Amino acid sequence: MRRLLLSLLLGAAVTAPLAAQGALSLQGFGYPTGQLSTRAAATAGAFAETDAGSPINPAALPGAGRSIFAFQVDPEYRRVTVGGRDVNTKTARFPVVSVGTRTGARGFLGISFSSVLDRTWDASFRDTVVVSGANVGSRVSTQVRGAMNDARVAYAWTFSERLQAGVAFHAYSGANRMNLSRTFDDTTTYGALVQNMTLSYAGSSLSAGLVSRPVTHLYVAASLKLGGAMKTRYADSVATHGNAPHRFGLSVTYDGIPGSQLTARFSKETWSRMQSLGSSQLDARDATDISVGAELAGPRFRSTTTLVRLGGRTRGLPFAYLGDAVRENTLAIGGGATFARGWATLDVSLQRNDRSGGGLKELGNILSVGLTVRP
Repeated sequence: MRRLLLSLLLGAAVTAPLAAQGALSLQGFGYPTGQLSTRAAATAGAFAETDAGSPINPAALPGAGRSIFAFQVDPEYRRVTVGGRDVNTKTARFPVVSVGTRTGARGFLGISFSSVLDRTWDASFRDTVVVSGANVGSRVSTQVRGAMNDARVAYAWTFSERLQAGVAFHAYSGANRMNLSRTFDDTTTYGALVQNMTLSYAGSSLSAGLVSRPVTHLYVAASLKLGGAMKTRYADSVATHGNAPHRFGLSVTYDGIPGSQLTARFSKETWSRMQSLGSSQLDARDATDISVGAELAGPRFRSTTTLVRLGGRTRGLPFAYLGDAVRENTLAIGGGATFARGWATLDVSLQRNDRSGGGLKELGNILSVGLTVRP
């Protein structure tokens, strides 16, 4: 039983019934949240390289102003279609919490906690086993609660009105907690089998970035993350060794239209570096992310300023299903309102994510609500 559980946790290989109930996007070590603030999520990730609330580019921190405290909640509602049958699931995430403050006239120190991968699902299926020569019906249930988290300490420096740069250290931590049970139909003769198991992992990365304005109304932002070593542990023993993924991102922003910003972004993440963290059944894939988005001035209500945001994205997900790459296409819309004399901003976004791979189709709707305070 222990070997079976370890194989399920490391390999993350599930049958079609499990995938239908656990969600296509949660294969492998989980769903990549993108580490986006609500504001960036409303542009489908296009603003990630220049957004101070998203722990992507440390050079974007000075854009927060004097200081920043931000948090959000992102519930997701999923529908998986397999064999003409729909299965609905839902989960709640708290993907990003960040704080930061200026240090002197040019420096900015920021600390954030965010989810890199989320893997929370439940699944059950009917099974028949042979016990003492007799076929006995049973139900096998699996419950997984897991996430890989990123604690980042970043520092940015403003060299001039045209150039900001930043560096950051990332510490990864997290766990997959799995409960596997088998309940027999004949409860008077056979007792239930229950096994709990926790697989934890840890690692680190370094990142650096810049935000530059080479010409009037045009901003170029870029960031690079270098993944360090990672390992998984079961109980008190190291189970596997691997590496955190590298990531490169680049975006271009045009703000020549009064009250508006238009952005295009490209990024690539080498998730295949995590391959050895799982069993031979794990099929980790590198993934690219292309997004475009806009932020437009909205109507003004007395002293309240509003913004309207929208965007689109296409990207690959980091783990394949049945040997087939999983892709996700996103349409996003949202907005924000500034109040309390500019000290606070309430942001809302809605993402519609269409995912497909291995003969499965999945629709995920993510609602994000974030509050940012700049005291």
